[in-house]
Amino acid sequence: MLSEQELDAYVLALSIVSLGAVVGSMGLPKTVVGLVAENMGVDRPERARRVIRTVLGLGVFGTLGISLAYLLVGDFVGNLLNSPALVALTGLMAGWIAIAVVQEITAETFRGFHDIRLATLLGGLATAGKSGGLIMRILLLGILVLLWVRSEQTSLATVLLVCIGSGSVSVVLSLWLLYGKVSSLGPSEGVQDEEEPVSAKEVLDDAIPFLAIALTSFVLLSADIWILGFFNEEVAVYGLASRLVTFVVMPLLIVNLVLPPIVAEMYARGQTGRLERTLRTFSTLAGVPSLLVLIVFMLLGRPILGVVYGARLFPPGSLAIHQGAIVLVLLSAAKLTAVWAGSCGLVLQFTGHQTSMLRVSLLTSPLFFVVAILATQRYGPVGVACAVAVTTALQNVIMVLVAKRKTGMWTHVMFSLAPFRKVLSRL
Repeated sequence: MLSEQELDAYVLALSIVSLGAVVGSMGLPKTVVGLVAENMGVDRPERARRVIRTVLGLGVFGTLGISLAYLLVGDFVGNLLNSPALVALTGLMAGWIAIAVVQEITAETFRGFHDIRLATLLGGLATAGKSGGLIMRILLLGILVLLWVRSEQTSLATVLLVCIGSGSVSVVLSLWLLYGKVSSLGPSEGVQDEEEPVSAKEVLDDAIPFLAIALTSFVLLSADIWILGFFNEEVAVYGLASRLVTFVVMPLLIVNLVLPPIVAEMYARGQTGRLERTLRTFSTLAGVPSLLVLIVFMLLGRPILGVVYGARLFPPGSLAIHQGAIVLVLLSAAKLTAVWAGSCGLVLQFTGHQTSMLRVSLLTSPLFFVVAILATQRYGPVGVACAVAVTTALQNVIMVLVAKRKTGMWTHVMFSLAPFRKVLSRL
């Protein structure tokens, strides 16, 4: 529905808004999951309520701050990425970023209550994918289908307005449901909660390491698009191929939607043996379908790109479809290593070892920038995909080893069928 120039700008816009959501939320989404789960696990609902109020108050400042900041630097960012379309839409981008920040914080609060259903339905860009939670996706898809039926084309400004409108509906619903959830919390027994107020400093002390981790992780997840835009390479080819890679990592994403409160509670109770078995079982269950998807992409990558995105973007026999297929396989292989490594990063974050994960990210992120810039200048989209693959694999191997050293638990896949045979024998 978009022209090639506007499609490049849209891919860049998704990346910018994702970064804005990470910065504006200030690490608060992960913090609220851990603190709410911990306090509800030890029957301290009043303290959990105070945590939520403090997080939402800080979230308001983060939302306003990042939106105003983008209004000031949006023109510079658009020019830096060689995208005049983004320069013209700075105001809309700032609004979309604000909506994304609120989505992140409110949706993750539900995850702290083990309400995975609402967290998934209402999730933001960073936690539910680059198109937001399920409700936003459905609204977005429905409106875009109507636009397609009407004229088969649209403008980038219209698409951004649709994204903002869909996100706003999700935010209003999220705040309304969260208000009901918090209001229903019963009073805490005793006076312990009254003696321990939740300060903004306490929350920020816990959130800042999460923010730093999210920013460095963003380098590996999204900076590839920025580098291609800076060198004026085929952003759309790379960006569209990378969207399909979600099917490889989807099993692990589903697992990671469920695990955060479980990890926080079980580790706090000292149930590390049981937690390790749970983590490795989930990793193995996620690893099998991911491997199958990678094999399909290796064998049928070109026709899949042609069918999904059409001959206009990926003409048969063209350089675009050749590069897209290679990018798809390289990125899929990188994501498979992440799936097989299991939830190592999540374990470090929710067992109090955020700083260790941050060190790993700070080690690998500069390596990625150096390799990606050199490779992109010579090999374009394929070069940056190679850089992503190498650094992603290295980062996950290191995090598995660090998680074992810090927590005593392995998180990677199991290559033995014995645990599954025991489960089947009990059925």
